[in-house]
Amino acid sequence: MTTRVLGIDLHDAGRDGVYRVDPDDPVTLVGDAQRAGLPLARVDLDGCRDEVTARRRIATQAGLATAAAESWSDLDTALRAGAEAGRVLLFDHAVAFCHAAPEAYAASRRALESMARDWHARGVPFFVFMAFPDNETGDAAVDA
Repeated sequence: MTTRVLGIDLHDAGRDGVYRVDPDDPVTLVGDAQRAGLPLARVDLDGCRDEVTARRRIATQAGLATAAAESWSDLDTALRAGAEAGRVLLFDHAVAFCHAAPEAYAASRRALESMARDWHARGVPFFVFMAFPDNETGDAAVDA
């Protein structure tokens, strides 16, 4: 799904959340984030088997210090520091992460959803785009 198909304006914090995308959507979503002027971190989760590695990869791809990956709270704080206008995270190989470590994947997704709700409450756009496993077919956008 592209933001146009989803009907999302990336400046609209009222629509932020975690969204399901098709594997061929990332190139379009990168362009959408660039046009919106939002920092985008494209995070590769291939070979990821735990939350610590997922946080480290997010921090690295977002250009943050290693210490930002100590906890989800630390990561959230660091992501906010450089993104007053908002932020977009685009995950590659999320399904591979889910298959390799389902509990870590679920915990990571819950943490990202919680972060989206917190950003929403502050009125700052925070969008996460990832492919979901086939058994997750519902609309996954956070209803903030």
